[in-house]
Amino acid sequence: MPVQFGFLLIALSLLAVPQGWAVGQVGSTPDAQQPAPTEKGTSSAQSQPGPPVAAQYTLTPEKRARAVAYSRARYILYFAGVVVSVAIYWLLWRSKLAALFRDWARKGSRRHFVQCLIFVPLFLAAVALLEFPLAYYSGFVVERRFDLSTQGFASWLGDWGKSFALTALLGIVLVWIFYWIVRRSPRRWWLYVWMISIPVVLVLILMEPYAVEPLFFRFTPLERNQAALTERVQEMLARARLKIPRTHILEMNASTKTRTLNAYVSGLGASKRVVVWDTALKKLEKDETLLLLGHEIGHYVLRHIPKGFVLWEMLFLVLSYLGFVAVDRIVERAGARTHVEGVGDLASFPVVLLVLTVLVFCASPLINGFSRYYERQADQFGLELAYGVVADPNAADVRGLQILGEEDLADPEPNPVIKFWLYSHPPLNERIRFAAGYKPWAEGKPLQLVRPKE
Repeated sequence: MPVQFGFLLIALSLLAVPQGWAVGQVGSTPDAQQPAPTEKGTSSAQSQPGPPVAAQYTLTPEKRARAVAYSRARYILYFAGVVVSVAIYWLLWRSKLAALFRDWARKGSRRHFVQCLIFVPLFLAAVALLEFPLAYYSGFVVERRFDLSTQGFASWLGDWGKSFALTALLGIVLVWIFYWIVRRSPRRWWLYVWMISIPVVLVLILMEPYAVEPLFFRFTPLERNQAALTERVQEMLARARLKIPRTHILEMNASTKTRTLNAYVSGLGASKRVVVWDTALKKLEKDETLLLLGHEIGHYVLRHIPKGFVLWEMLFLVLSYLGFVAVDRIVERAGARTHVEGVGDLASFPVVLLVLTVLVFCASPLINGFSRYYERQADQFGLELAYGVVADPNAADVRGLQILGEEDLADPEPNPVIKFWLYSHPPLNERIRFAAGYKPWAEGKPLQLVRPKE
């Protein structure tokens, strides 16, 4: 599960993170994969242990060189994206273009909401156009160069347009709320913005599986093509004491856009669901798929989504206050020269985004540190949950993670600084070593995270 997705939603709800640049995406290596799907292993009794596997991530020299080159490109593009975004916000502020958009909005109406209806699309369109070259190179050119994308330019551009439209629609409402709060409480707006972010983000998390995901991919019940696998997933869910309807265990047609492998969880309450990409199903044996999904089940049972939400909100309270102090001082010192009349002026919006982008960037090591901890817990939970359902969960997990690295071109030896700043998951080699060595059942020790049947 990409725990950082919840953080992205929160940052997006404040329009602090530019399109396509999620903090912590680099090195986000979900779970287990293995080639040649077959129908063997359709029950725990039928599962057979696989051959011995090496407890480390190994690549051929050619594959290793490609993985290192791809990873370095992603690292550079991530940091370049932050710099470019900050530069764009600074340019729109200092060039008085944001003030010009504000003036046009005022001419259109005296009503604050209508002004936002005019200002926000104009501003975001300017940002999107300036960012487009880097977004195109990062999201299309690089992925095609390393043979990870199956998406044509028209399809990629369509997704880019959908993302922009969603951001604009959400931005109109959130900018309207933000400036309504700022104008009514110039000294405490940071606190009220933080308070309103709680219900806003909860609504976004609940709606995202139904309102956003289907715009980009098609989802079908896993049991439609994988009935035997679904039965074994249900067996694992019963062991985990987790109730997720069969209709919410889904397959996503990721192969229409990518060759990479993944699975994730999304939603809360009635909207929660487990999704496995069809690319993973094509590369996985059934046992490896169960380890993959066991990891995802762990995120629900261990309550990582609500815990991550609470942790982020605590952090965001601090960031809100720091943002208030910084924005207030910047606007006060340079407002007259840039035609910004105060923090409550729509023309201050690029300053707000600039400050929040820097703050979220600086906070990313802390965010990703928590995420890595949760991902390690989910790895442990998946192994414990698969014990008794999969003949050899350690070997299955190791084989799967190895294939994940090969298919996704995971960095075999990330720099410690890169890991600290960007990795939302432990590096793949660490995960493989843990998957190979964690077997309390072989040592007569009790399971730590999965409760035994009563």
